[in-house]
Amino acid sequence: MRVIILSKAPVAGQVKTRLMPQYSAQEAADLQQEMTATVLKKVCSLFDDVWLVVDDTKHPFFASLQADFTFDLQHQGDGNLGNRLERLLHRSFSVDDEPVMFLGSDSPHIHITRYQQVISALQHHDIVLGAVEDGGYDLLATSVCEPLLFQGISWGSSSVLEETVVKAHHLKLSMQVLELSFDLDRAEDLRRAPPCQWDMV
Repeated sequence: MRVIILSKAPVAGQVKTRLMPQYSAQEAADLQQEMTATVLKKVCSLFDDVWLVVDDTKHPFFASLQADFTFDLQHQGDGNLGNRLERLLHRSFSVDDEPVMFLGSDSPHIHITRYQQVISALQHHDIVLGAVEDGGYDLLATSVCEPLLFQGISWGSSSVLEETVVKAHHLKLSMQVLELSFDLDRAEDLRRAPPCQWDMV
């Protein structure tokens, strides 16, 4: 399986803004950096084919990660999340027919068994989604190249998961939804899963 992690350069004032004002802009950027590194570390411990897809490939943080981990650094490109996922799906399946798992960097606290569940579930389903409390998902894995899955979704809303499930049914794709988890978007989320617990894989 190919794992594609979408992340952003840790630029103060431009990332993890929902953590403010409880955290300063620089503290939020530092957390973004730590979250990305933790997700990458966990993924690279399980998978050999990893893409880190970012908004600024020239940012020095990503060069520092390449000193410690083996991955392919790529640019996300323009558009909303659906546009970017669709483009990355095409890009991946143009390389080979390997299943793809998309991840963000907002769930560094999840146990690697969640990734292992995806491997098992894809043996029996076309799509695997990791549900999160805000109505979205922390991962989407697919063994089929179906770009329509990402079209017409209200990205950023609390109905992303529900809309994706409906879309998959309309496309006659079999699906499994994993146990509900949560992203680390707000200060209260970090109190539930502080950085000291992220490495407890």
